[in-house]
This record gives sequence, structure tokens and C-alpha cells, in this order.
Amino acid sequence: MGGKVKIVIDDREYEVEEGKTVLQAALENGIEIPFFCYHPRLSIAGSCRMCLVYWENIKRLVISCNTPVQEGMVIRTHRTSEAVRENQRYLLQALMTRHPLDCPVCDKAGECDLQNYGAIYGPQRQVVPISALEKEREEHDWESDFLEYHSNRCIVCYRCVRACNEVVSAHALYVEERGFHSNIVPTVRPMDTSVCEMCGICVYVCPVGAILSKPFRFWTRSWLLRRERTRCNLCPVGCEVTVEFGEGDWRSKRKVYRIMPTDDLNVCAKAFFGYDLLNRNRLLTPIAHGKEETSANMVNLLKSLLSDSSGKVAFVLSGYVPNEIVEDVVAVADAVGAYLTAPQTADFFKLAEVFGDYVPPTLEEIRDSDFFLLIGEDTTSTATVLSYYIEGKVYRIGDYVRDGKLKPQQISAEEVDGLEGRGTLVVSAHSFQGPHAKEMAERLRRWSERGHRVLLLPREGNTYGLYRRIRELYSDVEAVMGMVMGGEIETLVLIGEDLTEYYGEDMLAEILSRSEHLVVASPFSDGLAGKAAFRIPMALMGETPGSFTTLLGEVRGRSFLPWSFDDLSFWRRLRDSFGELRRGVRRIRVENPTPLRPEVHLYRNSWITARSENLTRLFEKNAGVREYRI
Repeated sequence: MGGKVKIVIDDREYEVEEGKTVLQAALENGIEIPFFCYHPRLSIAGSCRMCLVYWENIKRLVISCNTPVQEGMVIRTHRTSEAVRENQRYLLQALMTRHPLDCPVCDKAGECDLQNYGAIYGPQRQVVPISALEKEREEHDWESDFLEYHSNRCIVCYRCVRACNEVVSAHALYVEERGFHSNIVPTVRPMDTSVCEMCGICVYVCPVGAILSKPFRFWTRSWLLRRERTRCNLCPVGCEVTVEFGEGDWRSKRKVYRIMPTDDLNVCAKAFFGYDLLNRNRLLTPIAHGKEETSANMVNLLKSLLSDSSGKVAFVLSGYVPNEIVEDVVAVADAVGAYLTAPQTADFFKLAEVFGDYVPPTLEEIRDSDFFLLIGEDTTSTATVLSYYIEGKVYRIGDYVRDGKLKPQQISAEEVDGLEGRGTLVVSAHSFQGPHAKEMAERLRRWSERGHRVLLLPREGNTYGLYRRIRELYSDVEAVMGMVMGGEIETLVLIGEDLTEYYGEDMLAEILSRSEHLVVASPFSDGLAGKAAFRIPMALMGETPGSFTTLLGEVRGRSFLPWSFDDLSFWRRLRDSFGELRRGVRRIRVENPTPLRPEVHLYRNSWITARSENLTRLFEKNAGVREYRI
């Protein structure tokens, strides 16, 4: 992009950045031009021809998506050119001739570009006498329980294939045959256990109802749902997503029906198909000893419990709660003289502490790299959307499964010093604990001094924010659990269920049985909350306005789901209830902690995603597959 050029669109002059296309210039200035194959994050295909405009300077029709702006060019759209209108009508007529008019049973109805453009720009009657029975072409079964393809509805815009190749790099789809016989087919079947990552981007970018989500199919209509944007906190990327839900009125049931990306196309299976976890076994009201309580009563009960504990209290924080709750819990622990820990102290904290004053690079900084070095377990499984931004030369230390799509070259730690240029070293933090964490962190510090960026990659959505706020105060999780086993901790307050990722079922049951008082904050009524005397709801995406420290910077969620519990206000009230009382946070460390290594999978990276039935089915299907290569 260089300077500015002046162009005229429909008799009005605009100043546009040089290098942009006519379509981009029009859309940025609020001028509507219909299109099917264009998408702001994908390469230009120019296959649909729907974005036609008339270029007066050369007296001809051109496609606006692939025509760069030029100084003095004069453009006419359908608003001022009959030639444009006629050609757009012709194109829509050609598409409609072979497109089945099955809108009443198509889940895309109400948000289908062909349906909308047909009503606005197209012929209002079928010109060519072809019956519905003749609108047939070969069907291809994708052999998937989650994605459904209808060849008859496909308009061959190539969006899905380009998104899969250019954004996700999965190369799970390709176009077979040509012309009307074209079909979008999987490179490997069955689809659910192939290189496909089930990110759902192909469903989102499809302008018609050719690719559909089976879990969403036939449940509701798009116009009956409310849509709100928020931030996903299921991994450290912090993607913006759209949550579509019903409020329990005549339109639709009170639940989340789907989660979609924005046009940034930052989404993965954890959000796209994991939306059902927002509907299952939810804890929405505080409960004390089996009885529902108001927030005010629960604050009073916890204040009394913690005040009488004589400092025999430990708070176990979660990497999934927002910064505001972390700060409030720190203040409460300071007031009552409690220990403060988190399971992430076993891995990420150790790496960051030895490395030094750690601040993660942003996605934009990451993209500006000469090469990438992936260290530890699968980056794609840990933070899938991050893998969309890893391009060019990729090296790897350690085994991989889904990272095969990046075609990494295996190297040893000794070969890193010989790599040319400035790289980004992506380290899966949960892969390194105990002495191994210290050794790796010292290596990373040495490599960073040579100009390379270091990205310590946790699994959780707010580990960066958690570390920043308790790094001077935390106790090792193993030391605190040892005190619980020894009877030195009587009241255990678990915010989230992160412990279930690090301790086996038997060991965790033993730890919980030794606690005289167990307080659990969880989004779910089952799991650890089912074992606690005091249960406090914990908000998920779409339920909290809290802030998270992510690879996209400091981002803030939004609360709009009708059943949301205001856990930010709850913890703030508990904090305020102690007034000026300050006994100080206690600390305990261990010299060589036992490795507590959690398992990470593309479809299950946390105790939260484990609650999704959709992701559980995908996880079980793929559990035995150890490598995906293209």
C-alpha cells in the first residue's frame, strides 16, 4: 500500500489507498456490491463474476474484486448502470437454474447470499424451464457426523477450499471435476478422523447451504436467534467469536445454538463445535450444604468460614478466570493469611520465572518472523488458531501430531544456533516441568539474547494474566497439596477445576477427602462442584465482562447470556467484606516438584472442553490416531 488515489464511484469522488481493489474501496465507503467468492481474508479467486462493475474509462465491464484502483478511474455499480444490472441478473439466473429451491428445509435460509441476492438483484421468475428433478449432480458423502455437503446447492465459489488451505493449512478439501459437475470433496475419508480439524470455517464462509453443521441442523432458524460478540477464553489466543442463542421465548429455547467466527476467521473446533458445553450441567446459583443461597448470603457464609480458619486456607486459582477475579482472590487471600497457588505453577510459572521478566509477543509480532521453531507437544492442539499464523520455514524439536500440516523439519536443540534470521520459538509450556523446565528456560533465555522471540504457550485462556498478578505471591501447587494431605490446610478453595488436569482421579479424591471445608467455583454442577459443601457459579464466554491477557493483547469479554451469574461482582463483594484486614499471603515452595503433565488433544485441551458432547465424540474417534500428515 502506497499513497492515495482519487476515484469516482456512481458519480461521487472517493480517496482510496493505492493498491486496494475497487471492491474493497466500495465496501469501505459503504457502497454495496454483491459478491460470492470474495472474502477479506482469502486470496482473490474471481470465480463468481457477481461483483461486476462498469469501468467508464475503458468502456467495459470488469470484476471489482480483482481490479486495483487507479487515479481518475470512473466506476459505475448496479445503482447507475443498466449493463451491470443485466449481467448480475443473468448470473443469478444461471445459478438459480441449477440450484434446488429447497430454502424451507435448508439451514442456511435467512442468511444465504444466493437467497438474498436473488430477491434483491435477480430475476423474479425461473426463465429456463428445468424441473426440480433435473437439478441433480453427483452427491459426495463426506462420511462425517459433523459436516454435511450438498453438491446441488454448491455454487463453486472455492471459499471453503481456499479457507482450508490458506487459513487453516489443513488441505482437507479440494475441487473435483469442472463446471456444473464440480464437487467439493475431502482429501481423506472418513472426514472426522482425517487432516480436517473441524474448525467449522468452511461452514461459516460458504455463502449458500452447501456445507452445513450437522449438530445445528434442523434445530432452529437463524432469524429466531440473538447474536452477540465476545471473546473465547478456551485457549490463550483470545479470538473474537459470535455466540448465537435463544432466550426461552416463543422464538427458541433458552440455550446456545452455535458459535461462529467473525470475518477474521479465528475459530477452532473447541469453540465452533464445543458450544454445547455452555448448555450442559450448569451451576447457575450459589449452593451451601445442598441449599440454594443468594449471592449476599454466600458472601457472608464464606467470610465467616475464612475468618475463622486461622490461616489454614489455600486458594487454587484457574487459568480460565478473568484478571478481575484473580485480583479479588489475591486480596481475599491477603486478608485471611492464606496460601495462593494454581496448577500452572508446575509448568508455565517455572519456565517464565527462570526465563526472566516474561511478556508474550503478540500475533502481529509473531507473523513477522523469518522462521518458527516449535518445541514440545503439538502447537496446533494447544492453541489451534495460533497455527493459522505460522507460515514459511517451520522447525520442530519433539514429536507432533496435528503440526504435520505445517511440514516441520525436525532438528536438535544444538542446531538452533545455526538457524538464519530472527525466529519465533513456540514452547508448549505444559511439556516442561521440574528440572526440565529450568533447563529449557535457560536455553530459551540464551536464544532470546540472540534476537529470537520466545512464546511460552499455555493451554488456558488467561495464564498470562494469572502469572502477571501472582508471580511474587504464589506457592507451588505440589507443596500446597502436600499440606492438605498432612492436615495443615483445612479449608481448600478451588476456583475452576484445573486440578483435574494434573492429578489422577484417585489422588485427587484423596486430596479432597482430607479437606475439612471444600469450596468450589465451577461453571458445572457435576465434577468437583458435586463434592463441595460450598458451590459458586463460574462464568464462561458470553457470561463475563472480565478481561483476559492473550496473544491478541488485553481483551474483554461480554455478558449477555440470559442465565449469566455475575461472578465478578460476587468475588468483589467478598473482597470488600474484609475491609482493611491484612494478614499477608503465605508462601511455600518445593525444590524439585514431581512432574504433573496434563494430556492435550485437539478436541480436548481442558476440563471445560471435556464437558462438550460434540468434542467428546470427536476426541473418542481420534484418540488412537497419533499422526496426521498431508
